[in-house]
Amino acid sequence: MADFVLDLRGLAEHAHTRAYYTLRELRSGQVFEVWLDQEPKMLMDAVSLQLRQAIHWRVLEDGPPLWKLAVQRREDVAPVDLVDLLERDHLRIDRLFASALHKVNAGDLEGAAPDFHAYVDGLRRHVEVENELIVPLLDLPRSPNGQDPTSIMLREHDEILEQTAMLEHEFSEGVDEAWAVAPFFALISGALAKHEGREEQNLFPHWSRALREQPDAAAELLERAQTLLTAPDPAPHSN
Repeated sequence: MADFVLDLRGLAEHAHTRAYYTLRELRSGQVFEVWLDQEPKMLMDAVSLQLRQAIHWRVLEDGPPLWKLAVQRREDVAPVDLVDLLERDHLRIDRLFASALHKVNAGDLEGAAPDFHAYVDGLRRHVEVENELIVPLLDLPRSPNGQDPTSIMLREHDEILEQTAMLEHEFSEGVDEAWAVAPFFALISGALAKHEGREEQNLFPHWSRALREQPDAAAELLERAQTLLTAPDPAPHSN
């Protein structure tokens, strides 16, 4: 049974606005049912993009005249493929970093440390999956000038890891004042946002096409990536 029914029939161009403001309130474990009098793909893809792909939708009843959809939080549904898994992991890493940043800005350095160390562990696992697992197996063409999507991704990974290691060193030394680490957080925050956007727009579509042509390899890669990304967390850090 749905937790809420969102009836968008008869709203025409206003359906998108109502869908966005309603579905952004969707919480983990909930299922919203959406009713439409128009083909849903364009509208739902646009809303999903605005919500950073945080929702998953499927058709319950195919129109015309009526389409019924079930909408859930993305994390409540198993990843459909490797790229879906990586996009979800971007969101997970971003939330950990954002939580640490919020606490630093509030002066709660002790509270920020666990979130920051979880971000570091997640980032390193994510980079390992992309650099060491996916890149060698998919072997996409590389340009001599290093401006192809794969080469750009690898360079940006090195830069973000280096910036993160600098901030990790500050935490290991013991941080007394938020101002001492705030510039590092700002630097990494901007780098992460730009990197993930470029990766999702410029590289992931190439990976998706390559994986569709190799379904057996795609299934194996998904399983191996899930294992690496969901391995038990290492022992807690101590400063």
